[in-house]
Amino acid sequence: MKVIEGKLSQEVLDIVEPFATWFFEQDQDLINIHGKADKDEYYTDNEYLDYIEAKGHEGFPEEKYGIDLTDIKSTPLEYRDKIIDVTKQLNNFFGSQFNAVKMYYPKDGFMSWHNNHNVPGYNILMSYTKNGDGWFRYKDPITEEIITLYDKPGWTAKVGYYGHNEEPDKLYWHCARAYEPRLTLGFVIPNEEMWEMMCEDLTPNDV
Repeated sequence: MKVIEGKLSQEVLDIVEPFATWFFEQDQDLINIHGKADKDEYYTDNEYLDYIEAKGHEGFPEEKYGIDLTDIKSTPLEYRDKIIDVTKQLNNFFGSQFNAVKMYYPKDGFMSWHNNHNVPGYNILMSYTKNGDGWFRYKDPITEEIITLYDKPGWTAKVGYYGHNEEPDKLYWHCARAYEPRLTLGFVIPNEEMWEMMCEDLTPNDV
C-alpha cells in the first residue's frame, strides 16, 4: 500500500471536496448505520486478525460500524442523486471498473480485518476527515508487519493491489477506524498501466 503524499490534484479535489461539504451539511442521523461501536477495538486488533485468518471469510468485513452510502435501504432517498453523480464523476476520472465502496463512518466507526480476496484488483482509496482523527491498518503480505497509516485533515489517498487467494504473497489484510466522522471512496482500476496513470493524476502537476 502506497500513500499519495501531499495535497491531491485540484482536478480530483474539484470532485470530492464539494461532495464532502454537501454530505456533512446533511443530517447524518437520517442514515441507518449498521453495527455498533467497538469500544475495546477488538475487531481491528491482532487477536481478531489471527482469528479471522484461521477461520477464513468471504473477503468482505464481517463486522463494521458504518454504512456504504450506496445501500438504498440505509440512505435517505433525497441523497441518492448526489451520491450517484459523484460516483459517475470519479468513475470517469479514474477509468475505474467499479466503485468498490462509498463508506461513511460515524464517530467511533470501524471496519474489521478483511482482505477483499473476492474482488482482487488495483485500488485507489480516498478518505476524508476534518481533523485527521482516523486510520487505515494493513498487514504486509511479505514481511507480515502490521502497519498503521494515520489520516491527515482533509482528503488523503492510498493506492495498492488486493490479491486473491491464489496470490498468497499479495493477499492484503486490512481494517480501518474513525474517531470522528469519516468518508472513504474506493475504486478498482481494470489494469496496472491505467492504475499507474491514475496514481499520477492524483498528484498535483507541480509536485
